[in-house]
Amino acid sequence: MKKTFVLMTALAISCATLKAQQVSFGVKAGIQQNTFSMKSKYDGEWSRMAALGTGFHFGGVADISLSEKFSLQPQLLFNSKSTAYSSETNINLYAIDIPVNFLYKTGGFFLGLGPNLSYGLSAKLKDDDGTEDWYKKQGLEGVTEEKSVLKRFELGANVTLGYQFASNLFVSANYTHGLSNISNADTELGNVSTRFAGLSIGYMLGSKK
Repeated sequence: MKKTFVLMTALAISCATLKAQQVSFGVKAGIQQNTFSMKSKYDGEWSRMAALGTGFHFGGVADISLSEKFSLQPQLLFNSKSTAYSSETNINLYAIDIPVNFLYKTGGFFLGLGPNLSYGLSAKLKDDDGTEDWYKKQGLEGVTEEKSVLKRFELGANVTLGYQFASNLFVSANYTHGLSNISNADTELGNVSTRFAGLSIGYMLGSKK
């Protein structure tokens, strides 16, 4: 499924580039509210928990014009998805996100949606007992072979809206919801996903025919 998703996204970008009237590039950065959602088992019963936190993102943007009002906008972002489960327990999660949004534009305003592919760079749980690397292979309850607590890849969906000024400066808001389960543990962490809502400011550097 992951390979199919990546292939389809790459094919969509390639086809859009071939038909593009204009391609522009830019940079963006912003802050976001993160949620690390967990479905866990304690004393034989399942319960849902959510860790919240503030993060940030920055990276590059490409805008591929398809027509006067429509464009394809892939982005490559470094993303801090860190959260805090309690005052003593932090989940430090960093990833590379690639949202690919199909945009509708009118009068400077834009609205778009599309898939998001996330690849985890680092995931560490810090508490009073020390630091645990959730990307390091280890013995997990309910799993016969050693695996990491979390999977690095997460598929998601993204929606965005914003406004681009005549000066090429733009502001935007986005919401990204993880759709795939990134937990490798059947019983310790039965189902894990991330989601975040962010605000960004950016600048389109120019365009080429």
